[in-house]
Amino acid sequence: MDYKYLAIKMNFSIKGIILFFLFTLCLTTVDVVAQNTPSPSSLLSTDVENLSDEQIQSYWEQAKAQGYTMEQIKAIATAKGVSPTKIAQLERRLNEMGSSSNALEGEQIDTSLELEKSQEKVGFSGNEVKEGVTKDPLFGYDFFNNQNISFTPNMNLATPANYELGPGDEISINLWGAAENTYNVEVDREGAVRISNIGPIYVSGLTMEEASGKIKGKLKRIYSGINASDNSSYKVFLSVSLINVRTVQVNIIGEVKVPGTYSLSALSTVLNALYASGGPTKQGTFREIKLVRNGDEIIYFDIYDYLINGSQVGNKTLQDQDVIIISPYISRVKINGSVKRTGTYELKPGETLTDLLKFTGGFTSNAYKERVVLERIEGDRRVVKEILVDKESETPLQDGDVLTVNEIIDKFENRITIQGAVYRPGSYEFTENTTVKDLIKKAAGVNEKAFMERGLLFRTEDGVRESVTPFSVSEVLSGSKNIQLQPDDRIQIFNKYDLAESYKLTIDGAVNAPVSIPYVDNMTVEDLVLLGGGFTDGANENKIDIYRRIDDDSYETLSENFKVSANGNLTLEDGSNFILQPNDRVSVRYLRGFSEQIKVSVSGEANYPGSYTIENKEEKISDLLQRAGGVTQYAFVDGATLIRLNPFFKEETQKETFEGLIEKEEVTGKEDTTGTEDETLKNRKEFRVGIDLQKIINDTDSKQNLVLKSGDRLIIPSTKQTVKVEGEILVPSLVRFEKGMTLKDYISKSGGFSSDAKKGKTYVVYANGDIASTKHFLFFRSFPKLEPGAAILVPAKSETRNKLSAQEVIGISTGLTTFGLLIDRLLQ
Repeated sequence: MDYKYLAIKMNFSIKGIILFFLFTLCLTTVDVVAQNTPSPSSLLSTDVENLSDEQIQSYWEQAKAQGYTMEQIKAIATAKGVSPTKIAQLERRLNEMGSSSNALEGEQIDTSLELEKSQEKVGFSGNEVKEGVTKDPLFGYDFFNNQNISFTPNMNLATPANYELGPGDEISINLWGAAENTYNVEVDREGAVRISNIGPIYVSGLTMEEASGKIKGKLKRIYSGINASDNSSYKVFLSVSLINVRTVQVNIIGEVKVPGTYSLSALSTVLNALYASGGPTKQGTFREIKLVRNGDEIIYFDIYDYLINGSQVGNKTLQDQDVIIISPYISRVKINGSVKRTGTYELKPGETLTDLLKFTGGFTSNAYKERVVLERIEGDRRVVKEILVDKESETPLQDGDVLTVNEIIDKFENRITIQGAVYRPGSYEFTENTTVKDLIKKAAGVNEKAFMERGLLFRTEDGVRESVTPFSVSEVLSGSKNIQLQPDDRIQIFNKYDLAESYKLTIDGAVNAPVSIPYVDNMTVEDLVLLGGGFTDGANENKIDIYRRIDDDSYETLSENFKVSANGNLTLEDGSNFILQPNDRVSVRYLRGFSEQIKVSVSGEANYPGSYTIENKEEKISDLLQRAGGVTQYAFVDGATLIRLNPFFKEETQKETFEGLIEKEEVTGKEDTTGTEDETLKNRKEFRVGIDLQKIINDTDSKQNLVLKSGDRLIIPSTKQTVKVEGEILVPSLVRFEKGMTLKDYISKSGGFSSDAKKGKTYVVYANGDIASTKHFLFFRSFPKLEPGAAILVPAKSETRNKLSAQEVIGISTGLTTFGLLIDRLLQ
């Protein structure tokens, strides 16, 4: 870039903007005569608060018309020495008036201030959308990518005593006590502040503390009370504070994400500048950030020292024209394994494994701390070395090294374990001369379920082979025998109930709650009857069978049967109580001829619908209809049907089948119909039985007059006047029944067959449950007759498997023709 050309261009631009200020003020003076407006020559020294809203608004509208933004005007005013306080007052007045201080759309004036404006937006402001920080393996790199952090200096804090004043800083001098006054003065280009009747006081380059002392010495000339004692009535107190901070330009170059010239607050430090520029790139150093001032290298800043120790060494406050240089990284090593922060780290010359471990946070709790594996590049290949941690200084680290910290092995040196039927199973410490008896005592002894005849001691031989040593638990506890333990031994004490068959006692038959329970010693039949809820109403207390498994060497007898009666104590014929043995099954018989009440029901068009109890086992449908008072005048007798329960129905089986079908459908994405009909038939709770109720009414000896079963339901519908048509037809519908209409007529009234209809398999379900299908003879079809309340069902064609396409048919035909011609030629 031609800096000389840029400076000339900036000079002409500033002159043009100053002329614009003067011209604008003249226009404002002419337009607003009634107001007390400042003269053009005194514009920069006029108090903004004394200007009217009309003056400010007129000035702002003309500035916008010329294409200037508020940021440009503020920069020009700052360059001409206007105090930041007055600039802030102007901006506040514009905001209060609702004027926009944003840049206008369109083309802007080409000045060097635009470059400065663009530079101020580089980097992160801290106001970006809060997002998670991406973890980068290069330590320190993600620190500058964190948009949740802002390194903008806090202007609300007290000014540091070592802050050096310079041109553009504005200070406030407050006097109170015997005399009161306030001076808000700005350090001019010559580095002086000017106070009336005192003259210039040169403070540029002085710290706030030094400047305060110099200003105090000058003010003593007109305020003699400054030297008075604090308790004097003539005492004048003085304080000097910084109210506005100047802007400094800093150049950031080298391996940085966004190099360039930045305009920063004079309170900014090296770290503020690095964050504004996005921080070092992955090729840049994090350990030696160089600060150059007036051509001299004054200090280095170590980001690692700041991140690990919070050190501010090298984080100097910036001055105008400072240069920050980020060189390429020095050397980097990578560390993996059992350290708290794995990743890639930059090391300075002379730094060792100890320094690297400080950066990682140290070893984890399960790290093997004696030896670290090192992979290093030597020549044109890699080699593996080992670093002894206590002698790590003997192996300095090099660029490209990869270190791995392994975990400790999962092995105990002094552990012994006991498991099984003890009160406190687990691992215990091994000490010299510890025996099996000692370990059992540590486990609070064996419990009542322990198998005392035999325990096992598992021992590892040579760290590889495992051996087993049996011992008697009772002998060990009595002291007659004991075994010396070794590290990592394991003892197993068995539960005696786990070693035996699981015995049960079962009761069924005429008891309220048939049950199967674990075997209990000395239980009698009477006890088991009580556990089974007692006898039912139909129980035959004098006939109870007990079945017992026996061992017969001849293989002829499988079980033994005992019969007892409930004479109060459920005793045997000799009067003794019957004691049950393991796996006995007790069956309580019902009284002879006893049967539960059989309930049936009739619903619909009967004179007395409801539930009825069967009086004898030969009662039929006609008997039930007679007890129900016959049918009403609105009954559709031909549509009567009988609903009968499925004697093989099991609700749990049906539920499992249904859930299995649903699960399979969800997995495959389509309904599975394989075996569905069979499963549905087996697991249907009830069936519809087709009957001819009119024949039953006319002839009670008709075969239609079925014997009733428990749960039967006779349904007599009302008069039907429609026929239902559904399945593979165009419009499933209800069609009014008319005598003489055929099945095809009803299909036609429903729009006709669909393209997928299997016409030859059309069938009819009548109101009473009977089903009639289409019959075939040669090329003729005979469709079933229709009755009121019937349903016509048209099934769909089954999918044709392995159907040949048109191309395949043509190919086969062509092949056969060619083959025929070939044979014909061979025969000639």
